[in-house]
Amino acid sequence: MQGTEKIEAKILEDTQKQINANIDNANKEAANIIKAAEEQAKQKSIAAKNKAQQDAVIRKQRMISVAKLEGRKLKLQAKQEVIEEVFNKAVEELNNLPTDKYQSILSDMIVKSITDGNEEIILSAKDKKRLNDKFVATVNDKLKDKGITGNVKISGITRDINGGFILKLGDIEINNSFDAIMRMQREELESAVIKVLF
Repeated sequence: MQGTEKIEAKILEDTQKQINANIDNANKEAANIIKAAEEQAKQKSIAAKNKAQQDAVIRKQRMISVAKLEGRKLKLQAKQEVIEEVFNKAVEELNNLPTDKYQSILSDMIVKSITDGNEEIILSAKDKKRLNDKFVATVNDKLKDKGITGNVKISGITRDINGGFILKLGDIEINNSFDAIMRMQREELESAVIKVLF
């Protein structure tokens, strides 16, 4: 019996040692796994933090770019509004010149535009009231001085134009209203206006 007890005791002791060794190994392996997991988590955290910082920088740069673009758009829009106002004001001032100055400018424009000397001058209703027979006689005299037939007359019809005139010869009409002239000369005039204003 004593031998059997010694064997059992030895088996129990060896088993206990093996269990303790297994537990120690398991604890060491668990500690290593935990340490590796913590290191991996730390690296992932650093990588995530770096990516978040990079993303934040990229977002900030995009926002700045968008804001600058929007600022340029608003500045350009403001400039265009000022330029448009300048052109509108110029037409308004031409239309509101004293009658004698207005007639002088218009007669010069008409004489430069006429090629035949038998054209009709179509005016706005406002201008038809303020440009009389004396005005037409002045235009015809200037044409005769240039060696052109002076048989121009004011048309019986009017047009909805903002100052200036329309020349009609047969079926052909040439729009010399101030608005049309401004539209045709806009690009060239706009450059000069921009230099003065900005």
